[in-house]
Amino acid sequence: MPSSADFGFASLCWGLVGLYLLHAVYNLYFHPLRSFPGPVYCKVTGFWYIFKIIRGNSFLEIKHLHDIYGDVVRIAPNELSYNTAEAWNSIYGRNIQLHGETKTSAIGNRLLKDTLLYGAGFEGADTVVNAEGTFYAPQRRALAYAFTRKSLMAKEHILTHYTDRAIENLTTQISATDTVDVGPMFANAIFDFNCKFVADRDIGASNPHGTLHPSVHYFDNILRFAYIPITLRRLPMVAYLQDTLQPLFSKGLLHYHVVGPLIRNRLENGGISYMERHPKEGDTGKSQILNNAAIFIAAGTGTTVGWLCASVYYILSNPDVKSKIYDEIRNSASKGSDLSLDVVSSMKYLKAVTDESIRIFPPIVATLTRVVPRGGVSICGKYVPQGTVVGVNHWATYRSAKNFNHPDEFHPERWFDVVSEEFAEDHRNALQPFSYGPRKCIAQEYLRLASMNSKLFLARLFWEFDMELAPESRDWTNQKGFIAHYKPPLMVKFNKRSGLFETET
Repeated sequence: MPSSADFGFASLCWGLVGLYLLHAVYNLYFHPLRSFPGPVYCKVTGFWYIFKIIRGNSFLEIKHLHDIYGDVVRIAPNELSYNTAEAWNSIYGRNIQLHGETKTSAIGNRLLKDTLLYGAGFEGADTVVNAEGTFYAPQRRALAYAFTRKSLMAKEHILTHYTDRAIENLTTQISATDTVDVGPMFANAIFDFNCKFVADRDIGASNPHGTLHPSVHYFDNILRFAYIPITLRRLPMVAYLQDTLQPLFSKGLLHYHVVGPLIRNRLENGGISYMERHPKEGDTGKSQILNNAAIFIAAGTGTTVGWLCASVYYILSNPDVKSKIYDEIRNSASKGSDLSLDVVSSMKYLKAVTDESIRIFPPIVATLTRVVPRGGVSICGKYVPQGTVVGVNHWATYRSAKNFNHPDEFHPERWFDVVSEEFAEDHRNALQPFSYGPRKCIAQEYLRLASMNSKLFLARLFWEFDMELAPESRDWTNQKGFIAHYKPPLMVKFNKRSGLFETET
């Protein structure tokens, strides 16, 4: 005969099942988002989305759902995904549709960052990543100065120095083996530059052995496993665990290897001038500078490397594109050292190639979610109730046939000033790889730095070497990811240009 304990446990289980079924019925038939399209399994529970995040293919699945259901899809009980150019402005722009009227967003009525994605942030002080309103604007103004064209051009000698060092190390490396994984080369060189740019310190990460610097490797892992605290925040039953894990991620980013001590040393010996244009007192001010500096070093390395690797892959995978790139670069300078930022910036085909690379394979694949404010807003012409999580998914937007003709094909010519009829209907403003609206102020300036880095590096590589994609990397784009792609090795076969290194001085 069953004991009272067995009966109590069974009652608890059946009670939980009943509660779940009631919740599912509510989400499906009575929830404020019930009229938005999407599969039943997304409307009923958020476990499907959590499972896809853990699997690393959520961005692919969201794109698939948009192909089926259209411009807006309910991907979780309280979350909507969009993939249109209009949605960028509706969600992230300065003007929002509030109570049927267009208003300039202000504190209290604009769409705030989703705490499920951004969490508690770093210890000590908010950063440009998670700060809001009056806490964000002063940081943006202070940091924007560092990314003006004038400021960046003044750092050209630093960028050139680390590009030269990377080329020299690559030349040494291919003397032993002609097939090289270009990922570590890019990552080490960009990490070196970012540390010098931010903290005026030479790390010496670039090396002739093709090994990834330990700090870069650690930052990659921080980004790779960022889904863990984010997933926990989506599970109320175990959300308390994120209070333990979040500080580990924060401390790891700031203190592991050389970056934390590097920035602290700079603060103690002259400071980081452009970050101190918005001074705050005591530990908060120092923590804010430390946090922002670490973010720019770590995130700036990862996104630029992703952009560079994608550009190399698509150039080498398309013979016609490869031929045109070689012609433009090698006809622009008589020697590699003549490839200045001004010269590289004038290369229109190279610009089109890098623009197309960031469209077809964006460094950021996650949806940067926002939360609808009190009173609700109109997004793309339809009312969305307060508390709803919304966002534009990069991958689904850039790979949508409604936004770009032949979206899964690599066509740099779609970015020419004079566009052919084939791509005349492309929605170029759908491409927003580093955010949109007020947040784009600093992101757009960072894009200038990443673009300079990428184009100068690519120009030097394709001027100095003949390159082929190795057979083992033909399927390099078949990647998983959450915030960014989990990049496998990108193997490239290098050959020196005949007589180049013997004659150039």
